Amino acid sequence: MGHRPDNDSREAHEARIGELGRAFANALLTGDEAAAQMAIREAMDAKLTTAEIDDEVIAPALWLVGDRWERGEISVGDEHIATEITIRVLALQREVQRVVDARGDHRVLLAAPAQEHHVVALRMVDNLLREAGYDVVMLGADVPTEALAASVSRRRPRVVCMTSTMARGADHVLDAISGVQQRWPAVRFVVGGRGLTSRVQPRPGVGVCRRVSDVVDAVDAMLRGAGLN
Repeated sequence: MGHRPDNDSREAHEARIGELGRAFANALLTGDEAAAQMAIREAMDAKLTTAEIDDEVIAPALWLVGDRWERGEISVGDEHIATEITIRVLALQREVQRVVDARGDHRVLLAAPAQEHHVVALRMVDNLLREAGYDVVMLGADVPTEALAASVSRRRPRVVCMTSTMARGADHVLDAISGVQQRWPAVRFVVGGRGLTSRVQPRPGVGVCRRVSDVVDAVDAMLRGAGLN
């Protein structure tokens, strides 16, 4: 009985692989490149390894295409289209993995300013950035400017993400940004939260993230602007 959860997890994992494999195979057979790319992206989002994707999603689909062609069920043109789609999908897969690997070289520090105690959104940001591959340091709630500056000095993040839910918190965030950038001009900021997005405008070194789900793109953009990825 104690092993049942592991068995259930394994069965669910294998079922997910099967589902993605069928979706990818169907995309190849119908010549739908967008659907093929979506299947591989979903496989990566499901944390399948590169080996699992290659061996258990892509390879079986290609075998199926080859078998259908040999039996005369699809044309040689269909087979060629499936091959070309697969080549492009493999290139996409490798590029996505390269980006994820590169993110691991960059540290992102998360903090709420002084007197800000609401950090649920910041915890969501933490999860998203870690899943995207970033090296994340969470400082949490109510971080005074001096403490933030000291942490930046010790941790040397490339980007600092800050959030504030209350309008009065915007002043603390702006003070923190100014205090840190005076000492470390290269540090970039991404800010979000209802207390900030209505008052803070994007400017060099400061990006505004209006939705938690956009934070990975926002941090990526900050690093691209700095020529760091």
